[in-house]
Amino acid sequence: MKQLGIALVLVFFITANGMAQTQKDKSLVATYLQANGSAAQYEYAYDQLLVMLTKNHPKTDNNADAYKYLNDNKSKAVSEILTDLEAVYTKHFTQDDIKEMLGFYRGEAAKQMLADRTKMTEEQKQELNAYYNSEVGKKIISKQQVLSKEIGAASEAWSRDLYETAMSLLK
Repeated sequence: MKQLGIALVLVFFITANGMAQTQKDKSLVATYLQANGSAAQYEYAYDQLLVMLTKNHPKTDNNADAYKYLNDNKSKAVSEILTDLEAVYTKHFTQDDIKEMLGFYRGEAAKQMLADRTKMTEEQKQELNAYYNSEVGKKIISKQQVLSKEIGAASEAWSRDLYETAMSLLK
């Protein structure tokens, strides 16, 4: 009986430790998605949807609650797509890969690349080339097609669901 108790404690510890590691990995990926501009892109996409909806379905007293809901739920909607993207990145990259990717995107070369690639200095361009010639850079390049496909599918599903929700609220 004592052995069963010890075994259950060990199983619980291993399961809890695995879950904590998964949360840690997702947290790191979430930080990476902020740094690489993905979060900002989805926030922009959400804002553009609202602009389009307002043009096609002007705000009225009848749909004011729908627009309030849509405006109030932007953070939740963006969080949902980022969670989907976390799963994609966690599937294809190790925690060490993500740390290296995050390290690059926290640097000046990546910040300039995201802001305006045409204004990158020669040093920043060399840093970018070194990044893509590193092991993780090569891994990113080798997975480019599958990443594009999986991220595209997640984005498409998110956009479709968001649009359908908005349209059901505005009818």
